[in-house]
Amino acid sequence: MKDTVEKRALKIAAKIMYRAGLCRYDSPLKCRKALVGAETCERCIRSWLIGKARGELKKEASK
Repeated sequence: MKDTVEKRALKIAAKIMYRAGLCRYDSPLKCRKALVGAETCERCIRSWLIGKARGELKKEASK
């Protein structure tokens, strides 16, 4: 199954955020993941970005 443009953009954004040292938490010590690594962090960031995007879409739809 091919990735859509949106899925690919999210993957790229998550990789960039991870490599830049950005995290959804203020400190990596607040992360509740047992094993923190590139794949885990990228998935975590990706799910966080999706949640943020859905929230913004709901706000726009309710206006």
